[in-house]
Amino acid sequence: MPTETIVLIFMFAVSMVGSPGPANMALMATGASFGYRQSTPFILGTIFGFFLVGIGVAAGLGTLFVLFPTLRYAFLVLSAAYILYLAYKIAFQDPKIAKADKKPGFLAGCLIHPLNPKAWVMLIAAFSQFIDPDISYLNQLTIILTIFIGVGLVLNSAWCYSGALLNKFVTSTRTLRLINQSLAVLMIVVVALAMLQSDFIA
Repeated sequence: MPTETIVLIFMFAVSMVGSPGPANMALMATGASFGYRQSTPFILGTIFGFFLVGIGVAAGLGTLFVLFPTLRYAFLVLSAAYILYLAYKIAFQDPKIAKADKKPGFLAGCLIHPLNPKAWVMLIAAFSQFIDPDISYLNQLTIILTIFIGVGLVLNSAWCYSGALLNKFVTSTRTLRLINQSLAVLMIVVVALAMLQSDFIA
């Protein structure tokens, strides 16, 4: 794969992965409630879940959504239900009295991206834009997923750490609760916009 293409993939990954979305909003809220170190399993879970989406897109699941509208709509309903559930938990969780035994773990992180339409949209877009049919598909797939996972590990960690800093420096429980509620609303808005601006809803 040409170097200039790799640079473009990197820039695309940074712009997409670093922007607000369900994973980043949940990571920030988790960091604010439990601290960065306690949130590490959740971070790793989101990365693994994103990898699963990449494998799914590479295997052609995105095409199945196009060929079978019923399957696409069923996925959208399931995704909406899960995003709303996450938003509810973030909005109404008290950031100052969160219990360690209730912190989201690896499995909770794994579920976010597979049920996040934004993750499917960005990877479908990446594969369609950057895959060259004249070059080894497996090599290109490996490069694209490696870039996205590396960028995701850094930027997702940054979102979580920023949440931990909020908890450290914002002493007002009411203010932290308002921040979490804003994150929850932003999560829903971003996912809705991602679906409306793509071919996922057609």
